Amino acid sequence: MKTVLVVCLVLIAIAAIPTNVKADSTNSAVVIKNDGACGMPGSDANGNLIAGGLGQVTTDVTNNNQQMLSCKGTDITNLSGQGQHFSGFLCGTFAGPTTDSHATVSKDGQATLTCIVHF
Repeated sequence: MKTVLVVCLVLIAIAAIPTNVKADSTNSAVVIKNDGACGMPGSDANGNLIAGGLGQVTTDVTNNNQQMLSCKGTDITNLSGQGQHFSGFLCGTFAGPTTDSHATVSKDGQATLTCIVHF
């Protein structure tokens, strides 16, 4: 069981691979929208965190010493039959890993994920 959980967390930690980066030199922020896939958490029948599938990056903002990544997904695995909320799980981006993470998965598989990396 621990091996399965570790594998699931590693899959979730692979957040996004951006291909198009645009910089705004006026405020030194990098903003990437709708650019890449992200691993989404899901739920087993008991409400435990599992790898739920792939979502789409909706916003990736790096500004000052922080990167915030947001993803949305549909048809994400949720075997519990009810909405689930997870926080504090391992999540990662190119800026590094973090446990400043939050995700929700509705009973019908609609999901959102936010990871914030401070560096």
